[in-house]
Amino acid sequence: MSEKLRLRFIGIASLCVFIVLFLFLVCINTWNYNNMTHNADRTLNAISANNGIFPKIHKDKPKGEFMPEKRLEFSPEEPFSTRYFSVTLNEEQEQISINMNSIASVSLEEATDMTNTVMERGKDRGFYGSYRYHKTEVEEGSLLVFLDCTKDLFFTNNFFLNSIYVGGAGFLAVCFLIVLLSKAAVRPVAESYEKQKTFITNAGHELKTPLSIIEANREVIEMENGESQWTQSIKHQVERLTRLTNQLTTLAKMEESQEKIFLESIDFSYIITDVCDEMEAFAQGQGKTILSSVSPNVMINGNEDQLRQLLYILLDNGVKHSKENSVIEVTLANNGKLTIRNQAYLEQTGNMNILLERFYRTDTSRSRQTGGYGLGLSIANAIVEQHKGKISIMALKDDILEITIMFR
Repeated sequence: MSEKLRLRFIGIASLCVFIVLFLFLVCINTWNYNNMTHNADRTLNAISANNGIFPKIHKDKPKGEFMPEKRLEFSPEEPFSTRYFSVTLNEEQEQISINMNSIASVSLEEATDMTNTVMERGKDRGFYGSYRYHKTEVEEGSLLVFLDCTKDLFFTNNFFLNSIYVGGAGFLAVCFLIVLLSKAAVRPVAESYEKQKTFITNAGHELKTPLSIIEANREVIEMENGESQWTQSIKHQVERLTRLTNQLTTLAKMEESQEKIFLESIDFSYIITDVCDEMEAFAQGQGKTILSSVSPNVMINGNEDQLRQLLYILLDNGVKHSKENSVIEVTLANNGKLTIRNQAYLEQTGNMNILLERFYRTDTSRSRQTGGYGLGLSIANAIVEQHKGKISIMALKDDILEITIMFR
């Protein structure tokens, strides 16, 4: 149990770290990309506003003189390091002129092809390869400016890859620390659980002696004075306490990871059919019916005694907690999938695996009437886990409770 708790702690902690790092990397790379496109658009807007030419940058500003170019906050070297070209088109979208004085890596034919492709897209702003473009309306028709963002995209992509490498290394480092410190983190909980389990086992054994004495005294009283409602009440309560202590002791033993069970190849079909036949009389006494559909010769690796106990628990639970005159359907498929259905008193639909928890009961009043403590399905779950299987409970429409068990 402590190892399972430790693995669950490692999984949850690692998942939390991964989610936080993932969101952080997404946010910082999104911010970096948006910042790059924002700077590119700022430059394109300035060039477009200046008829396709980078605006002049004045180093000195005379006092009292208003200079709109200064508000652009470009460095004096930026006009010389910015690679761009502009294309002017008339109202019929025909090229009038191309300004390629600030770029050398694009030929006239390439510039024409880029312009035609961008005009076909019908968008005023976007990327064409490593070029950011911006289309504006001018007196002649349209002005299309292309800005070379090769260097900016390189740094952006490089930042993205480096952030993944750093984030991945950080995630692995944190996971290593989580694994390293996980034993110390779960030790108090594991020790508390082990003490609780030991207490339940010891208390179960200790209670058997006084219960046996009480039952023996009751029998003596009945032998001397005859049966009465008081002695029958004592008998009933002793039986309830005995059943409860036996269930608690059984559950504690099953959850002990040190305890290994002997598994062998057994005919699961035969066991199910045999148990259903044995439980049929009990079901009829409750006014209910067990209907089985079992595929023949389904073999699984398991422990026969525990599998019989599992089926007794599930059928007993199905009979006791189903509606009057209902049918408990037991189905075994060729792949070993066991399904048990019955009409129960349900208040909701969906996943009902909470019924596998100890002492959980959907209807406390009915559970008292049927003598249940909410431990039967917990024992069934422990048996399935020891056989490396999986059990699930679903509440379906029309108050159908479906229990599905699949062994590996």
